Amino acid sequence: MIKDIIALPSYNSRGEQTLKVWIMNKSGFYSAYAPSGKSRGKWEAKTLDAKKALKVLPRIKKRLIGLKEKDFEIFDDTLEKLGGKNLGKIGANLSTALSMANIRAASDNKVYKFLNPDARHVPFPLGNVIGGGAHGGFTSIQEFLVFDPKAKDIFQAIETNFKVWNDVRKVLRLKGFTVGRNDEGAWIMRKDDFKTLDFITKIAEKHGAKVGVDIAAGEFYKRGKYIYHSLKKKFNSGEQLEFVKDLIKTYKLAYVEDPFHENDFKSFSELKKKVKCLIVGDDLFATNPERIIKGIDKEAGNGILIKPDQIGLVSRAILTAEIAKRGGFTPVVSHRSGETEDAFISDLAVAIEAPLLKCGISGTERVAKVNRLIEIWNGIKGTKRKPQMAKLKF
Repeated sequence: MIKDIIALPSYNSRGEQTLKVWIMNKSGFYSAYAPSGKSRGKWEAKTLDAKKALKVLPRIKKRLIGLKEKDFEIFDDTLEKLGGKNLGKIGANLSTALSMANIRAASDNKVYKFLNPDARHVPFPLGNVIGGGAHGGFTSIQEFLVFDPKAKDIFQAIETNFKVWNDVRKVLRLKGFTVGRNDEGAWIMRKDDFKTLDFITKIAEKHGAKVGVDIAAGEFYKRGKYIYHSLKKKFNSGEQLEFVKDLIKTYKLAYVEDPFHENDFKSFSELKKKVKCLIVGDDLFATNPERIIKGIDKEAGNGILIKPDQIGLVSRAILTAEIAKRGGFTPVVSHRSGETEDAFISDLAVAIEAPLLKCGISGTERVAKVNRLIEIWNGIKGTKRKPQMAKLKF
């Protein structure tokens, strides 16, 4: 039974104020941090300024204290009722931290086992090597990503990402192309999108890694056009489709996220028909059950990003992932650009059997996620332990 709830302001990796909450039961205190995204789509649940969220907490506590923490869906239902439309009354940042902390209390910090007692697959990390767009950088494409689909275990998968990241650093410094790192610890390169893809592809191939991109197209979609400032190009919807299709084929991309704006189900569907690639919706679906149902009906891609704070409740994020899998979509659990050392999403990725965990590469707030994957890998014993990546074919 929940005996008390405490919350304090804290800070994320961008130096912005966020929240940390503690839930107390008879066994002790269990905590969680609220992450935050720089590029938040139209369909995401609403957040509150940390100070405002702290002011509404006393009213929330009255409804939560006394609930059984193991009934985490009832806990989340209560938060949803208190939050109102899009959780605007209490803030998705506060509700996410509360929801995560409650599951930790219910499971005594054995989150993935509590959510899925039969869990035996561990996702491989999807790492951001070079960045741009809203996260900081010179490219219009927001993230240039890598992962190792053929790694024999979690250690090799993590090591491959670090090797690519370190090789990129060495070459960029040698040639004077870099000016530092962005919000997610990715290198910033003084080259356009094409030259950046040429560069990262060569290094990734050297290490047996696959390349992916988060185009985050909604960030530069203005008045019916996709405006690539670094390339000095503007595309309408049809031209954007052909452009992305050519990128996938030219660079043998294995993962493409948000190639179109957040309402363009049709283009997602058309692209999926024309390429063999994981076409993932982030802003398109916003971890929302209603949005993914629509996406399945329209065959808008074949993958979905799962971010608990987009929907504001862990139980709803799990529901969205379950619906996605039943509809043939691959769930990919993801961090946010404004992160903390909280590694809850690593447990969540194992619990929902996601093949990939998008968690960055560099920075303690990113490394915490992959270190948690190692702990889980070692906690799953014997023949049950194997990479979830084996289910994906490239």
